[in-house]
Amino acid sequence: MKRNNFVKTGILILSISVIPLQPLLAQEDKNEYKESCTSIMVGKDASTDGSVMTSHTCDAYYRTWLEFVPAKENEPGTKHPIYWGTVHTHTAWSREKLELKGEIPEADKTFAYLNTAYPCLNEKQLAIGETTFGGRRELRNKESLFLIEELERIALQRCTTARHAIKLIGELIKEYGYADGGECITIADPHEVWQMEILGEGPDKIGGVWAAQRIPDDHVGIAANICRIGEIDLKDPGNFMASENVFKVAKKMKYWMV
Repeated sequence: MKRNNFVKTGILILSISVIPLQPLLAQEDKNEYKESCTSIMVGKDASTDGSVMTSHTCDAYYRTWLEFVPAKENEPGTKHPIYWGTVHTHTAWSREKLELKGEIPEADKTFAYLNTAYPCLNEKQLAIGETTFGGRRELRNKESLFLIEELERIALQRCTTARHAIKLIGELIKEYGYADGGECITIADPHEVWQMEILGEGPDKIGGVWAAQRIPDDHVGIAANICRIGEIDLKDPGNFMASENVFKVAKKMKYWMV
């Protein structure tokens, strides 16, 4: 996006965006997330003023408040707490039904960001949208640490570009594990926008599996509770990224026969 006022951009992010891909893994129940979240992404050559956009409609009973979290310098040894249940709190300060699942080392410095049910934008114009696609239940691992909203939060606190955010999220998933169902996050910076799809690695493995595809600059893309990434071409790193285990897990689970 063009460098506009941070708050104005935040309002825009809550309303616009798009992509053109297809299912990596089959959806377990195509009606399970009916009338839920939609994310639209717009490449810089597909917008009238050269802006890059993503968006997120959170069509559910999640919290609706919006909090501005300032940038922060952190003391050495500071820990970042990882909670489950943050999408359902009634205010920015309430702690009802939160479950502390663990901690990870905090960054020396964190960026200012807009915090809501799914944190959405930071001071560097890095924006994230989200849409759930569910995926295969047998890939879930509730012993893993992260749900999608906390991965979004940490990416906004620490990253300046979409590529950086994807790589950081991949590293966190590999080290601490992904416990959520299948999720798609759409990640935009002032120059490009990507779609990242994430799943667990199965009940016997702390980890996860993911793939990401760049939206061409002259394209618009839409993700609406269904996988959009079809083929992954890791020989084209300018447009594709994935976890190192993406093909191994697909073969192991017999989703991909070669």
